Amino acid sequence: MKKVLVPTDFSDNAWDALTYAIRLYDDIPCTFYILNTYETNPSRMPNTMHQFAARKVSEVLQKESEEKLQQIVAHLEENMLNDKHTYVSQSKLGTLVSIVQHIVEKEHIDLIVMGTSGATGLKEVFMGSNTVKIIKHVDTCPILCVPEKYVYEELEQLIFATDYKKSLDKQALSCIIELQKIHNLSIRFVYIKKERKFSELQAYNRELLGTYFEKDLTMFEEIESDAALSKTITLYAEKENVNLICLAKYEHSFIEKLTHEPVIKKIGFHTSIPLLITPV
Repeated sequence: MKKVLVPTDFSDNAWDALTYAIRLYDDIPCTFYILNTYETNPSRMPNTMHQFAARKVSEVLQKESEEKLQQIVAHLEENMLNDKHTYVSQSKLGTLVSIVQHIVEKEHIDLIVMGTSGATGLKEVFMGSNTVKIIKHVDTCPILCVPEKYVYEELEQLIFATDYKKSLDKQALSCIIELQKIHNLSIRFVYIKKERKFSELQAYNRELLGTYFEKDLTMFEEIESDAALSKTITLYAEKENVNLICLAKYEHSFIEKLTHEPVIKKIGFHTSIPLLITPV
């Protein structure tokens, strides 16, 4: 049974991410954990009266959270009509990141799916998006980011941008391997040339990747571009009608190291195509 965690703030974007996840695994037995978190902190209030008021606020937030989650689950069970899917609502007091980390470990979550609305100006600088916080702090689980107002399309093509400098084991890529089998998905490993020499290590890692995937559906390509890497990736994906962009979450992202640009953040905010971050 596959386990998918979908945090929600009850926005349209969060709903789109949830329906995307359901469509993505339409024919696969899945449990979807639909999570809403809320925060209050009575202990920091200056006096007993304020602490009492904060507890009342917490009770109101909890009730509202639970009721909205129940409405979502009821709607899904009534309208989706998929015997292979089970929906579990989770209303939790606390910070989103810490609760997601706990649920991922406790429930052995296979994938996190989140909506990410477009950010501009100062929001980019301060990385205020909950999605970006999860990407930054959750290291053991793939994270799929669904753009605002994205309409689900059947998966046909995925690009995986990599410099081949780090070996990726089969377990780290299990989500992509599974998606290829489910959707007969074509995968393009894309190397954006920023160095003249291709090392023996890079060649070995590229060959190793080829052993994990269906040969007839897997390609290796090189791109030369003077543009920012995030722009190169997104323009290539849009040109080739790609349905999904994938990046590996290196401890120090090769893209950031080469160009000093936070590529995961920029792609996550600006692309009109879903983004999958894989652990390493």
